[in-house]
Amino acid sequence: MITATADNLDTVLGMDFTTACGELAEARFQQSCKDTPSHRAAVAEARARIDAVLDMYLDTVGRWC
Repeated sequence: MITATADNLDTVLGMDFTTACGELAEARFQQSCKDTPSHRAAVAEARARIDAVLDMYLDTVGRWC
């Protein structure tokens, strides 16, 4: 687990966002090859992770303003 301070929180969230976007791209590729319930679930999970990272970012920015 990474412990983040305010100084590097943007970096950590950026890395999380990049990872989640990569996972979404892979999940969408797998779904385009074969549309299965598990591939659809993987796409939904990746989108949910991106939403969670964006929510964390917005919560953090709100505290600094």
